[in-house]
Amino acid sequence: MVIKIFKTLPCIFIMSIQITFSQDVSLGIFEDHCDIGNIDNKGSVVYNPESQEYIIEGSGSNMWSDQDEFHFLWKPLDGDFLLRAKIEFVGIGVEPHRKTGWTIRDSLGTSSPHVSAVVHGDGLTSLQFRRIQGAETEEVKSEGQGPAMIQLERKGNRYTMSTSHDGNSYLSVHIEDVNLKNKVYVGLFVCSHNADVIEKVIFRNVEIIQPPE
Repeated sequence: MVIKIFKTLPCIFIMSIQITFSQDVSLGIFEDHCDIGNIDNKGSVVYNPESQEYIIEGSGSNMWSDQDEFHFLWKPLDGDFLLRAKIEFVGIGVEPHRKTGWTIRDSLGTSSPHVSAVVHGDGLTSLQFRRIQGAETEEVKSEGQGPAMIQLERKGNRYTMSTSHDGNSYLSVHIEDVNLKNKVYVGLFVCSHNADVIEKVIFRNVEIIQPPE
């Protein structure tokens, strides 16, 4: 079994060298990863091609208000799609509001418009979003607490978060009035909610599903 570990470079440098090194980096179904925001404790990604598990470590003070800090494993995507993953926090954590899940973003900027399906360390689950660049974060809370499975679907300008403990019965919430770009950055994230801490999350059964053209 071979596990490759990739350390993070700032996004601006990753974007400039990704073509040169793309054949040497295996990130499964994703294209690249980087820290978003001004982060001192750099994140990392481990991908196991045999088990198809992704282990992401990330820091960041928060994903809220008018800016976000987190580690992001991403790929560019356009049109409609469904994102699905089974998530597991590693350890009891430091902050109850450490966060993980899926995020869809217009850019790799810290204040980018986005729609995110978020699971907190204390079990709180919500569909969070920023309507325009630099705006305040809003959210729609789910009744589901501490789910194992999380989905985020985009269909036009309708975004639906669905969560489940067993992968069979899902609870859903949605929004319809956030207009992101057609081509967006899509992926998994980890935010420790504490700039001095790095948290770890394991992602399994990760899928990005697009309807046939």
